[in-house]
Amino acid sequence: MIYFDNNSTTPLDPEVLKAMLPVLEKNYGNPSSKSHAFGWFAEELVNIAREQVASLINAEPEEIYFTSGATESNNLAIKGLLSKSTNSLRAISSKIEHSSVIEPLLHLEKHGLNLELLDVDSNGFIKDFELKKSDLISLML
Repeated sequence: MIYFDNNSTTPLDPEVLKAMLPVLEKNYGNPSSKSHAFGWFAEELVNIAREQVASLINAEPEEIYFTSGATESNNLAIKGLLSKSTNSLRAISSKIEHSSVIEPLLHLEKHGLNLELLDVDSNGFIKDFELKKSDLISLML
């Protein structure tokens, strides 16, 4: 059998599994639970992970957010970037973009976002695209 849905999920990297096993087996507390040791320790582990990721990409730990997947990440990025005042902001995407991108953009369009959705050809390639100054461009690969 061959797996062709890696855009949805992928096998777990062995190094990730090795790092996560202690958390999954023993340190499975909820980092948002502030009233007990399981939560305190879990929060500390999340903070360590946040610092590690930040150091890898030359960011500050408070700039790192962990999400449950692509839909939550797309919504957070789009709504966060464009949430201040959509009246003067411009976004570009395509008509075949993933719904986790299109739906928040369409919602923000109702609140003043200048949204341009590009047409694609029968192969999914963008037709007649001219790069314009924009506050957000989201095009799937």
